[in-house]
Amino acid sequence: MKCISRICLICCLLAGTAHRLPAPIVETEEKATPAPEQSEAPKPKEKHSRAKLTTQSNEPETKSEPRGARTREGTARFAGTWIGRINQGILGNVEVTLTVNDAANAVREASNGLHFTHPAILNGNTLSWQDGLLNEIAWTLTPNSDGRTALATAHSGLGVNGSATFRRTQNAPAFITAKPAEFPTAKPDPNRPGFVYNPFDPTATHLLDVRGKPSGTKAVDPVSGRIFIVP
Repeated sequence: MKCISRICLICCLLAGTAHRLPAPIVETEEKATPAPEQSEAPKPKEKHSRAKLTTQSNEPETKSEPRGARTREGTARFAGTWIGRINQGILGNVEVTLTVNDAANAVREASNGLHFTHPAILNGNTLSWQDGLLNEIAWTLTPNSDGRTALATAHSGLGVNGSATFRRTQNAPAFITAKPAEFPTAKPDPNRPGFVYNPFDPTATHLLDVRGKPSGTKAVDPVSGRIFIVP
């Protein structure tokens, strides 16, 4: 009887412990599921990545600029070669090439196969210089805001009254200087007052007539078209 009672007691104990075993399994399953915390963690990373994408997409907008949007400043607005047709009095509309040096203090004017260099004065938005046999023609060059065109004017009391748009073709060459052009002085004929020898052709037999021209003024050789100084 004692053995039977002991066996029954052991079975009861085993049965009681068997019902209590699932409890720790349930507790471990509940603690091992931090799913909401892991899903919220990567959200800040997504925000940072989006911010980088927006900044990268905005960079081309700030860097890209249309051609000619930046305006040249200082002497760079004038430096270069400008070409246009402008009224020159009795000569009509003449194609003139104006080359302004980098310092914007000299202009080389070329037209009809002739070219002369003149000292220039920069005053704000306008470059001015004098031209002509007696420096009687007043020139101005005023660049426009596009950097490619400029308004050129030429006025004198002898019928020159031109105004035209000139276009920039290239940058100014380095050989342009601010030194005024030098002209040779003709030698007078001692036997014929008012007549001089041709300074550009020592072998020429004909004399040049400078009667009525004051000493020190400019005159033009009718053969070559070049300028000399009256003695």
